[in-house]
Amino acid sequence: MKEYSGWLFDLYAHPKHGIDLWLVGEDKKPHSFHQSFQVTFYAGGPVHRRRQLWKFLKDKPVRQTPTQRKDLYTGIQDVLEIKTEPCVYEELFREVYKCFPDLLYYDVDIPLLLRYAAEFNVFPLAHFKVEVEQGWNISNVISLDTQWELDPQLPDFRILHLRPDSNPSRNIPKSLLAHFGQFKYCLSLDEPRRLLSRLNSIFQQYNPDVILTSYGDTWLFAYLEELSKETKIPFNPNRDISRSVHKKKEISFHNYGQAHYRGEQVHLFGRWHIDDQNCMTYADYGLMGAIEQARVTGMPVQEMARRSPGAGVASMQNLEAMRRGVLVPYQQQKGEAPKTYEQLVIADRGGVIFEPLLGIFQNVAIIDFVSMYPSVMVEYNISPETVCVDEEDAWTIPELNIKVSSREGLIPATLRPMVNKRVKLRRRLKKMKKSDKAYQSYKASSDGLKWLGVVSNGRLGFANAIFGRINAHEALSFIVRKMILRAKEVAEDHGFTVLHVYVDSLFICRTDATKEEDFQSLLDEIERETKLPIELEAIYSWMAFLSAKQNSNLSVPNRFFGVMPDGEYKIRGLALRREDTPLFISNTQLQILEILKQEKDPSKLTHLLPYVVSIVQESFSALSDGIIPINELLVTQTLSRELNEYKTPSPAARAANQLQAIGRNIRMGQRIQYIYVKTKQGVYAWDLPDPVNPTWIDITKYKVLLFSAVYEVLQPLGVSRNVLKNWIFGKASYLVPPGQLVNRQDLPLFANLKYLHVDI
Repeated sequence: MKEYSGWLFDLYAHPKHGIDLWLVGEDKKPHSFHQSFQVTFYAGGPVHRRRQLWKFLKDKPVRQTPTQRKDLYTGIQDVLEIKTEPCVYEELFREVYKCFPDLLYYDVDIPLLLRYAAEFNVFPLAHFKVEVEQGWNISNVISLDTQWELDPQLPDFRILHLRPDSNPSRNIPKSLLAHFGQFKYCLSLDEPRRLLSRLNSIFQQYNPDVILTSYGDTWLFAYLEELSKETKIPFNPNRDISRSVHKKKEISFHNYGQAHYRGEQVHLFGRWHIDDQNCMTYADYGLMGAIEQARVTGMPVQEMARRSPGAGVASMQNLEAMRRGVLVPYQQQKGEAPKTYEQLVIADRGGVIFEPLLGIFQNVAIIDFVSMYPSVMVEYNISPETVCVDEEDAWTIPELNIKVSSREGLIPATLRPMVNKRVKLRRRLKKMKKSDKAYQSYKASSDGLKWLGVVSNGRLGFANAIFGRINAHEALSFIVRKMILRAKEVAEDHGFTVLHVYVDSLFICRTDATKEEDFQSLLDEIERETKLPIELEAIYSWMAFLSAKQNSNLSVPNRFFGVMPDGEYKIRGLALRREDTPLFISNTQLQILEILKQEKDPSKLTHLLPYVVSIVQESFSALSDGIIPINELLVTQTLSRELNEYKTPSPAARAANQLQAIGRNIRMGQRIQYIYVKTKQGVYAWDLPDPVNPTWIDITKYKVLLFSAVYEVLQPLGVSRNVLKNWIFGKASYLVPPGQLVNRQDLPLFANLKYLHVDI
């Protein structure tokens, strides 16, 4: 018997029985093993139907045992336990479900790696030890760490980067760029045989653990597969060369009200493949964040990198349930508890969002609760099975007429270690400099956990969530509202002006509060009052809250920007944060902010207006002269529905129709790029074969967009639309007469401003 120590890298069903497991060893080498392992699922329902199922399965490759298991809501249940080999499980269950659709099924839709994690207390990239018998068969698994380590020991991954020299959806790539460590290669696509030979050589020489690609899912591997067939030169990117790549079909779906599209996926065996162009939130935290999410959720890294954080939260819940011996239903079983109309009015609300005070304010601090929603679920024991109970020791939310159990629920137990870890990571990051060697790694892990926390509350009220219930979501939202309002009261008791409240954050200021220590007593009292972790995010030299676009006297909650003393921004709702803003316009708006951030005293921001106007005039002139690169005028929008569902096609839909007319497959959730043009349709799809004629470009449309972007950052300074038009189009250099600058009390720093001289 031999022992091998390393990290759990990959795991999948063996073609005949058990599983194949890949371990990246402490010797930095990959090792492949086999292990006997069976998949278990359960069937519940009337006794006579379970007996019929037993007879149906008697001649199948299964082991059956009548047993009892715990249901989260109804307690101990009589069920039929069914064990089978992983390689035949999916086909077997489809057959069972087709013949017995009336039975209740449990532990069905569970990935193989998650089942293994539940049984052996390991997880993706777990540091563990295996005892191996003759024939590379694992006889024992010993975990050496937990997923809650702040400084997990991880292997040094061998990473190969592959990307084409252009976007395949627009241009036919001419070369493939490969990058491994300090070695870089440019592989011509004009010589298929040489290309495949060199790629095979690179794979053999470097034996990468991870392949990071651009367009690998949707173009590269399909292209290489086709070349391999044409040239008869084998190419297999798997480390396990006995397997073909695993493909998953493209899919369109809605998530939190937004349409998403995920193209066909290519997953590998024995090594990972991640396509950065076919992921949901991967760009926010990269490979290290995806690894953190995989370790915490139990999902394979290749899967977690592409999927939504909501899928990760569901995986965490399923893993905790299996480790507790709780059945995981195939379909949601717990509906909404009835309530009166009056109770519905109180309960059916979301988070607290204020309309902020309009204007620019000095020394604005943002304090926010760390992972507020999951923290509330943990601290106040909010879970689908803990609300609406009738227990003597339950505590009551009288406003909702809901009792909450004192016994720890499934959701709090799932989230508690994750919340604790993120709080520790956040506080460690605050003590570090961004230049510190470990900062980016901690930041990626923290951001990965942040996304899981952000969606955990929505999962609680999600209609199709296995462990979700609307009453639990309502209780959670009520407590969150109560806590944030209590925090506001405490802040006001400490003499702070609360400028804005946004879900889990408070924007506050006080004349003498300019340093971190000036806020500590406030934070301590809020934590005592709410039992929730809260932190000072930052102190901003100044922050501007913008008005509504259609009404300058009305503030809106999600449009503001501010600057920290070190020049870092806080921006919400500006054009440069929007996906559909052309790069040229985003850059112009950013140039304005770069000028404004030079002044830390907001009362002197108007002194910078001459420089701002000069930059803006140059931008408008460049637009008029047609010297802006066309790709900087691109507008990118996501299709919110299928093309045949549009009654009045949006610009993106009109551009998509142009692409569909030339044979392109267009689906809901895809990002469509186009240029505004002076034609009947008004747009020209960027991915059409023929380039757009520069004379077609609708310069007037882009001027309107540019003006709007400029105005929204200058409006808080008191600059009106008419004054801005004179500065830009009239190239004015004059003393602004009284009344031309907007002069309102809700712009406190400029309340006495009557004249402004602009020298250009």
